[in-house]
Amino acid sequence: MRQGQQHSATGDSGNAITCRRCGLYRICFARRLEGGERHERQGVVRRGHEPLRAGQPVDGARLKGLSVLRSGALKRCRYSRNGEEIIAGFYFPGETLGLEWSPAGQEEERYVALEPAHVCHIPWQRIEGLMEEDGDVREAVNQMLREEITVERERLLRACRGSARQRVAAFLLDLAERRQRRSLSADRIRLGMGRREIAAYLDLTIETVSRTLSQFKRAGMIQLEGRRLQLMNGEALAAAADGVEGERLCG
Repeated sequence: MRQGQQHSATGDSGNAITCRRCGLYRICFARRLEGGERHERQGVVRRGHEPLRAGQPVDGARLKGLSVLRSGALKRCRYSRNGEEIIAGFYFPGETLGLEWSPAGQEEERYVALEPAHVCHIPWQRIEGLMEEDGDVREAVNQMLREEITVERERLLRACRGSARQRVAAFLLDLAERRQRRSLSADRIRLGMGRREIAAYLDLTIETVSRTLSQFKRAGMIQLEGRRLQLMNGEALAAAADGVEGERLCG
């Protein structure tokens, strides 16, 4: 990817991100590069020009390295023995793929497009070469891994604990925080996933997710039309996520 280049390909969940908002930017440009070195570094990233279709999985070869979603939305999922879909996460423009580890004997997880999506990729072999050549790249990769592990652990804790109301509120706030980290609008969100995927991720029923979203809408916390979401009262959502709505009202 080229520094500062604007990409026109977009998914329905939001605009395609620029290189500066990309999860791989600190690897591609870990330090200030001169002209010839910059041109060589730009050639490291393989850009996907053909978009993934909704429902299409990411090519397994692309997971043998680091990939970043340039536009659209993906889900990370696998299927139980009885055919039930288990969703382990969602990915949005600028976020990195390929950092997860699956225990031996567990069915391999797949990344599947929720809508038309573009993915950029750096093979692990090339990353290892850059890490040997450039200490700044090595530190950038290590820092990225530390941050991703911390963020993912907190995200899973939010998704698995508390009441349905707490889980849905925390999920919406997480979407906003992830967009804010990429300098995108945090209060206006186009949901790439449907209620079925949200329910599968939060281990709730579709009816519970729909009912909870309706409650938030009636309470003035959100506006929701189809998949277009607007956060109206972040403080109230945070209270719902923490399970202290009554306490804050009394305070």
